[in-house]
Amino acid sequence: MKKIITLILCLNFSILLCQENFWSDVLLEVPSPETSNVVKLIDGFYSKIDFPEGVVLSVSRIAYKGENLRATHILSFVSESSQSLSDFLNSLTGPSWDSYINEMRKYVVGRRSAGTSFLVFNEDQIQPIGQVWTFKVKDFDSFTSSCAKLMNTIKLDGFVAIGQIAHGVSDGENAYIYGTYPDLNSAFITGPKNELEQKAFKTFSSEMSDSGAEYNQSFTRVLLKSYP
Repeated sequence: MKKIITLILCLNFSILLCQENFWSDVLLEVPSPETSNVVKLIDGFYSKIDFPEGVVLSVSRIAYKGENLRATHILSFVSESSQSLSDFLNSLTGPSWDSYINEMRKYVVGRRSAGTSFLVFNEDQIQPIGQVWTFKVKDFDSFTSSCAKLMNTIKLDGFVAIGQIAHGVSDGENAYIYGTYPDLNSAFITGPKNELEQKAFKTFSSEMSDSGAEYNQSFTRVLLKSYP
C-alpha cells in the first residue's frame, strides 16, 4: 500500500523526487572536553575507508535540541540503495574497526537509528544546517500525503526529506521531516512567507491533528565533514 501511495504522489506532485533514500544514524554523547579527540578519531577512520558509489557519510554536531535528547554529535550514513547501505555497514569489521570502536568507547556513549525517506525534494540542494522534526504518527499514509501537499505549495529553499523511522525509536517517534539551510540565519527565519503559505501550513496542522499525528521533538545539526 505504501508503494502505491508514493506512486500516486509522484504522479500528482511535480516537484517530488520518487527515489527513496535509506539512512542509518549513530547518535553520540560526547563530553565537551573530548570533542576534538572524538572528531579526530572519526576522521582518522572514515577518511581511509573506500566508500562504495552512492553511500555517503555526514558527520555533524547537534547545535540545538530539546532536553530529552542527550546526543551531541551524529553520524549519518545515506544511500539510495538499501542493499548498498547494509553491505557497507556490514563491511565495517576487522582490526582497524575494532581499534576505532575501542578508542571511541573511551569517550562516547552512542545509540543507533535507521529508516527511509519516502518523499525527497531538492535532492541537489543539501546544505550544512539541517533541522529534524519528529512525530508520533498513527496513519503514516495520511501523514505522507499531507506533507506532500504542503511541500507542493510552499517555496523550498533547500533539501527536504519526509520519511519513517523504522529502527532505534526511543519515545514512540516513527516519522520525520528533515530540511536543510545554507546558514543559521536562514534556519532562524524559516516558516510561511506569504498568505498562501500560511494557509498551507494551517491546513497541514489541521490534517495532522485529524490523522492523530503528534509532534515529538526537533533538533538542529551543523555539518562538520562529509565522506567520501
